[in-house]
Amino acid sequence: MALPPIAKATLQAALISAGSNVLAQGITSYRDGTPFEVDTQTLFQFTTSALILSPLTFLWLEGLESRFPGTEQDEPVKGKSSEKGKSQPKLSVKNTVAKIVVDQVMGGAWNTVAFIATMGFLRGQDYEVIKNEILNNFWPFMLAGLKLWPFVSILNFTVVPADQRLLVGNLFGVVWGVYLSLMAA
Repeated sequence: MALPPIAKATLQAALISAGSNVLAQGITSYRDGTPFEVDTQTLFQFTTSALILSPLTFLWLEGLESRFPGTEQDEPVKGKSSEKGKSQPKLSVKNTVAKIVVDQVMGGAWNTVAFIATMGFLRGQDYEVIKNEILNNFWPFMLAGLKLWPFVSILNFTVVPADQRLLVGNLFGVVWGVYLSLMAA
């Protein structure tokens, strides 16, 4: 029996997050000249964070596509139609730009706060500590994210089919996950 798309995407995200964290731990160990030993508590925290946040990201991406459909269906042009008289859909530039902007501004901010808060909760931090972590780390994370995520959004919303966007984001998330692991250590 096949998993529902949201469950499949969440499991992929958790595995990729776990791999990113182990890679970051290896980089830290190499950089510090210490023997590599997996910190299972940190690995658990990053994997659990992905299990919590990925379904929300999946729903976010579905909502963006529903609100701003990525393609427009043209009327069939005589002699230029594809199978069974249907025309090829064309990219809706207006909706694609809207999705990218909304994803980067609202989605980026929400994901940043949600990640910092989730990691704080998983580490057993109290509300005041989590609030201070958000205040101190929000802008550094957001600014660092602007070096990667706009490119991923453009790629995702112009080339990648809607049902594969979370996977593509998660693959780019390996780099981001290493960065977050190193920053959150």
